[in-house]
Amino acid sequence: MGDDVTVRAGQVLGQAMAFQPAKLVLAGVRLGLFGTLAQGPLSEERLRQRLGLHPRGCDHFLAALAELGFLERRRDGTWANARVADQLLVPGDPASLSGFLRLADQVMYPAWERLADGLRTGEPQAATYSGEDMFDQLYDSEEHKDGLVGMAEDASRPLIPALTEVFDWPSYGSVLELGGCRGNVLAGLVAAHPHLDARVFDLPQLEGDFAAHMSALGMAGKLGFVGGDFFAGPLPEADVLMLGHALVDWNDDQRAQLVKNAFAGVRPGGAFLVWDPVIVPEEESYLRNLLRSLNLQLMTPHGKGYTLAQCAAWMREAGFDSVEHRSLGHDVTLVIAHKRA
Repeated sequence: MGDDVTVRAGQVLGQAMAFQPAKLVLAGVRLGLFGTLAQGPLSEERLRQRLGLHPRGCDHFLAALAELGFLERRRDGTWANARVADQLLVPGDPASLSGFLRLADQVMYPAWERLADGLRTGEPQAATYSGEDMFDQLYDSEEHKDGLVGMAEDASRPLIPALTEVFDWPSYGSVLELGGCRGNVLAGLVAAHPHLDARVFDLPQLEGDFAAHMSALGMAGKLGFVGGDFFAGPLPEADVLMLGHALVDWNDDQRAQLVKNAFAGVRPGGAFLVWDPVIVPEEESYLRNLLRSLNLQLMTPHGKGYTLAQCAAWMREAGFDSVEHRSLGHDVTLVIAHKRA
């Protein structure tokens, strides 16, 4: 009995104190540690000089990150990034998660400290905006807009290869991405399927960012931008409408309305694609997506995760003929609703 309690106590403490290793990684990102070491190994003393760190605790900070697998200590005593840090935590790299993690550290982490308050009140706890119009407020601030767009692109970038392959794109001629921001996902899709007539539909504040990003990607003129609000008025028509990492931002009534608006925009014989961290009880992602749902409740006025069954119901109620789903990896499910020809 005593040994069993000891084991369980260790498990409870491991879960309850998991914020400590999390903060190690987030602090490394905030301090610029991984970007600095991407330039080459450094001694602890040189690292302290480069990053402005105090001698107290620095050695154990580096050793703890090494134990977590993010750093390596060379035989000559210098510190270097482990392979995973070089691949995913160096700013500026296309695969880097550093932008997402910086925003998570600055915005999500403080909000999670107020989880109990959020559960009592049902109110968001993120100190980034006030009121109901979250995106209008965030996009009116260049700093908040850049952070939100960067975070969205970091989250969606790993999904692009699967998205280009798991749907029958050659059978369709046009696509409209709702809430497509700077067009990063759509650019990847068009690169793989250049026959597509592709447009982003998002708030007008993003049109300049879209044009600049398309130019930087060498995709200027290959994609279009339409400014508007997908809750207000009819949507532009296309064979395929798609919405990624966005249906989770709204309440159930708003989701049902958005799906109805999308149904009206999908041409006969077309499809509506939605991808999100959908809650699927039998999947390995179940717990992780429950946590993502709670994060949405802390971060947004209306957001909350939803189940696959709920999503299919909204689509059938809107008038779609059939609904199927496929995994895009990374705990994200693609839901495909077909409109009768």
